[in-house]
Order: sequence, then C-alpha cells, then structure tokens
Amino acid sequence: MKRFYEKAAVVSYNSGFLVELDGREIKTPEKRPALSPTKALADAICQEWNEQGDKIAPDSMLIAKLQNTAIDRVETRRDDLIEELVKYAGTDLLCYRADFPEDLKKLQKDIWQPLLEWVSESHGITLKVTTGILHVEQDIAPLTNILQGIDSFRLAAFYNITTLCGSISIALNVLGGNITGEQAWTAAQLDENYQIAQWGLDDEAKIRQDNMKAELDAAERFLELMIGAT
Repeated sequence: MKRFYEKAAVVSYNSGFLVELDGREIKTPEKRPALSPTKALADAICQEWNEQGDKIAPDSMLIAKLQNTAIDRVETRRDDLIEELVKYAGTDLLCYRADFPEDLKKLQKDIWQPLLEWVSESHGITLKVTTGILHVEQDIAPLTNILQGIDSFRLAAFYNITTLCGSISIALNVLGGNITGEQAWTAAQLDENYQIAQWGLDDEAKIRQDNMKAELDAAERFLELMIGAT
C-alpha cells in the first residue's frame, strides 16, 4: 500500500490515546478505535507509522499489530484464547527433557529448571518433568484464574510469547519480570541451538529464527509499554 499521509501524531481520547494520520483517527482492521491504554504504547505505534517509507510495510509494525490483535481478537474471544493457552501447560517445552547426551541434559536442567521453580513459587503451579515425548498429566487447575486476571493487551503479548516459545512457563516468567525476552529466547531455542552447534544452520531456518525473534522482542516491548496501565 502506498503511503497516504504526511505525519502521524498522538492525541488524548477519553481514558486513553489515539494515533491520528494527518488528523484522521486510526482504526483496527475490524474498524474499532485503535485506543492505546498508555501514552508510551501510543507513542511507539505513532513512531512505527512515521517510520514508514513511500510504501506501508505492515510486517514492520509489530507493536501496532499486537494492539490490533488485543482489540479485535483477544478482547472478543478471551475464553477461547485462555483455553488454548491452558493446553500449552500440558505440553510445556520445559517439561520434556532429553535423556542423552549428558551435556544437553545439563543445559536443560540448568536453564529450564529455575524457570519451572519460579512458576511453582510464584503461582502455585508445579509442573512435572519427564524424559522423551510421552505425555505426562499436569495439575494446571490454578492457571485459568491466573490468565483471566490478565488484561487483553497483556494477554495478546503473553499469547505470542507462549506460542513462539512453546512454553507457558517461559511466558509467565517474562510477564512476571523474572527473565528478559533474550533469556526467554535462549530457553526456547535451547534444543534447536544445540542441534545447530552440531550441524549448522541453513538460510531458511535462519530467516525463520530471525522472524520469530523479532516477534518475541516486540511482545516483550509491548509489555514494557503497558507499564502504568490499570
């Protein structure tokens, strides 16, 4: 799409903030007001619009994309998304360990186990660890209430972190400020990076990793931009 505006600007609106393009209010894809709960979030989205060139590249506007997702998808189908997220706890990446080689086993224990322990101590959810790929039943009863207490904007970022990392435990650690996005990425990519160290990385896999990392970085920044929102 060709750029159709000169300048984006942030304006106050009711209890939040809107981005306007040459004085015209931005709407979500579902034609809802793209209302940001914090000025920091609106400023970041405004910057994305102002940084567009002669053609608008939606893939470069990850913060705006997350806000649209929060408004159009998460807010309108919270129960379905929470149910989907709860299922991730039953197949959490951190619970399925290698039984060989020894150096990989040690890496998984050193990096993954503290994250599971933090979830147990902070949220009362103790996930069982197993080796191999056989499914293990988990007691995840408290998780639904925890997720229902997260507002739709944070839940949108949380959902992305969970699906990108394959682990609701990692996402809970990021949301709680126990680890950074960079540490989350290291944990999520532990197995893959171990294989890369052995066999190398092809160009297609590198592009996929880079795109996933950009999405994860955006989700972490989105959470930071929500600080101060009620």
